[in-house]
Amino acid sequence: MQKDSLQNLLILAKDIALTASNEILNDSSQNRHVHENLRRDVKIIADKELDRFIVEQLSKKSGFPVLSEESGLSQVSNSKKNFRWIVDPLDGSMNFSREIPICCISIAFWQDMIPLIGVVYDFNRDELFTGIVGEGAWLNDSPICVSSTKHTSNAILATGFPVSSDFSQKTLYKFVNNITIYQKIRLLGSAALSLAYVSSGRVDIYQENDIKIWDVAAGIAIVRAAGGETQLIQSKVKEIVTVRATNSNLTQKIS
Repeated sequence: MQKDSLQNLLILAKDIALTASNEILNDSSQNRHVHENLRRDVKIIADKELDRFIVEQLSKKSGFPVLSEESGLSQVSNSKKNFRWIVDPLDGSMNFSREIPICCISIAFWQDMIPLIGVVYDFNRDELFTGIVGEGAWLNDSPICVSSTKHTSNAILATGFPVSSDFSQKTLYKFVNNITIYQKIRLLGSAALSLAYVSSGRVDIYQENDIKIWDVAAGIAIVRAAGGETQLIQSKVKEIVTVRATNSNLTQKIS
């Protein structure tokens, strides 16, 4: 896809994310209402309303199919070359429902499993992280790049426990053993923001196992656009992946 086309799609995704936030999240008390209480997560009104608006706008204004957490994959007759939007309308729903201000709107554009564009909008702080792979990454239109940290002993790792996590003693022991090499650990409750923070150098590494692709698609694109490196391993379960994102100094295989 040509550079101009990607820039136009980025502008579209930015506009939709900002408009969705302004139109739907104003009534915070209503939007925080839980309509489905899952074992380790919740579905709230904001999830459904944001999804409806974002998917409708992307489909109508771009003609490409949309894979969304809330509504699955939309079918668009003129889609080609396996391009698709990947959307998490509200990453950090639990945080939002409890008024913890760590959540965002996440919109990505990929070809097959190749990230091209990412938009992550932290509406609590009015921080808009964007990127086009091969072109650059920005925070509120100012260029950003990954950190220059060289050693894991000086690095901050952002990670988390997806809803499908195995909390057995063996798994938790392995998790703790793997993170002891880092200076600090952060569990934000939003994979998209964790990756955005890698792209801007606020943290150095993000790794999470068995997470849904829509949680990380936009963030992966922005990290790559910001000069970072990402590894993505697809699970046997559809739409579930294991991800590691770093600056180029801290690259190592997923463990």
